[in-house]
Amino acid sequence: MTTARLVTPPTRDRPRLGRKFALLWSASSISAVGDGMRDSALPLLAVAISGSPGAVALVTVAGTLPWMVMSLLGGVLADRADRRRLMWTIDLVRAAVVLGFACWVFLATPPLAALALLAFVLGCGETVFVNAATSALPDVVRPEQLDAANGRLQGSLIVGGHLIGPLLGSTLFAVAAGYPFTVDGLSFALAAALVAATGRSGAVRAKGGKPVLGEIREGVRWLYAHREVRLLALLSGVAALAFYLGITMLVLLVTRTMNAPASAYGLVLAAGAVGGTAASAGAGRLGRLLGRGARIGLSFALMGVSLLLTGLTSSVAAVAVLYAVASFGVVTWNVQAISLRQQAVPKELLGRVNSCYLLLSRFGVMAGAALSGWVASAAGVRAPLLVGGAALLAALALVPRMARLEKASAPAAEE
Repeated sequence: MTTARLVTPPTRDRPRLGRKFALLWSASSISAVGDGMRDSALPLLAVAISGSPGAVALVTVAGTLPWMVMSLLGGVLADRADRRRLMWTIDLVRAAVVLGFACWVFLATPPLAALALLAFVLGCGETVFVNAATSALPDVVRPEQLDAANGRLQGSLIVGGHLIGPLLGSTLFAVAAGYPFTVDGLSFALAAALVAATGRSGAVRAKGGKPVLGEIREGVRWLYAHREVRLLALLSGVAALAFYLGITMLVLLVTRTMNAPASAYGLVLAAGAVGGTAASAGAGRLGRLLGRGARIGLSFALMGVSLLLTGLTSSVAAVAVLYAVASFGVVTWNVQAISLRQQAVPKELLGRVNSCYLLLSRFGVMAGAALSGWVASAAGVRAPLLVGGAALLAALALVPRMARLEKASAPAAEE
């Protein structure tokens, strides 16, 4: 039986993450750029094929649906398999699928259903890959290195997936519609080679035994039985719901209420990416300066105050700055939540417990976005920002409970 602290004291030593992490980080960065290219090129291709808003919506929904239907199964796969081998196998499959689709685009115009199917298939792969990658990281770095490692991975997702990738994808699409998908497919192949170079991590437990539904129930029961990890799950759901309750209306606040051009909204999003990147780059340093409870409290305070002030300001420049601060808080919170799960959950259950978190977080995002529209319709565009900010600040009441759990441990059940 092993134990793991939920709240860890700060350490002053700067961690060196090693060769295996460097390979995983490089693979993640390359794959994130490819994902960003595809995420910008697919809607552009949908518009070129049909020109209707419904076409874009269909492709977007097809890409997000796998998180609802595949998350729990992905957790089982991540616990049954050699996680690093699972990662590079998925990337090789995704490379073949995307390169095949690129050839189709070069030769003819695919139907809209093919775009939706591509988005769904790649989304299924991403769902399993993300779970396996999160579960594999504790085998690559030491526990005290998790904050720095997760911060760098978060940074690669932001810079590659939200800045470099979309810009490069839209630029290549303007030259030829098949180019972004070709580069995306090659990025998957290169990422697979880098992950394979880290070697095998070994299966965390023997294959076979319980049926899939039984294994899913085992992960859910473990989560339900551990108070401190349940609290972390509650905080994750609250953070996702409250944050998306606020920012969903950000585009209307900037372009309608403030009468700013669409380019101004683009600058606001860019500012958010800068704030998130700063948080990811400083995750290790922040971990050496502050204890875990202080970092969690800081992240919720930054998110809550930023949303409240955004709901009160009439300046686009202030919105951009506040969104950068809020994004700093979001990434800081993400790093803490991921690191805590990796430390507290038994290795043989990490994939399945992670899948519960991913599912809860996605439901929080969807519920927050839907609730945002209802609140804005009833009380105005600024109201969701104020309600979301207040909810995040109210969640600070839960942070002392986590701090009091510093000496609590989560037993790793041995089957």
